[in-house]
Amino acid sequence: MKAILVEFETQAALEEALARLDRAGISGIETYSPMPPDAGSARSALPWCMFVAGILGFAGFFALMTYADVHAYPLNIGGRPAFAWPTFVPIAFELGVLCAMVTGFVGYFIACRMPQLYDPVDECRAFGRASRDGWLLSIGAEDAERLSAARTVLAPLAPTSVEEYSA
Repeated sequence: MKAILVEFETQAALEEALARLDRAGISGIETYSPMPPDAGSARSALPWCMFVAGILGFAGFFALMTYADVHAYPLNIGGRPAFAWPTFVPIAFELGVLCAMVTGFVGYFIACRMPQLYDPVDECRAFGRASRDGWLLSIGAEDAERLSAARTVLAPLAPTSVEEYSA
């Protein structure tokens, strides 16, 4: 698969390029920049996944402690009731938070496709400026026609550099 890495001078030029590529129906685009671009930023589902994992963790561990204390190993300690639920709440809450944090940790790595130790775009000359002052756009395609169409769409924006690499 072939790809091109296009560098722009400013964030506004990068956002204009993203808008033009979106209007042209070209997909398979990745941006590399010091800050995330404002245009087309999608909301992550990760906070909702963490919330659901926390609720399910709390409910699951609360149910597990209830089963263990009431059915599996009941003890009569000082006349307390068989189902003494207030004692289960703190540890169930802590384990629910633990479930949410583990979901967030693993979900972050999945969303960022990490750990990816090597990507062919790392070999490009302009890629070193991505975290400092570069506004880069990578477009991957199976066929040369799609890359040619992307170059045509981006040509009026006068990119600083265009590098082709094998993805």
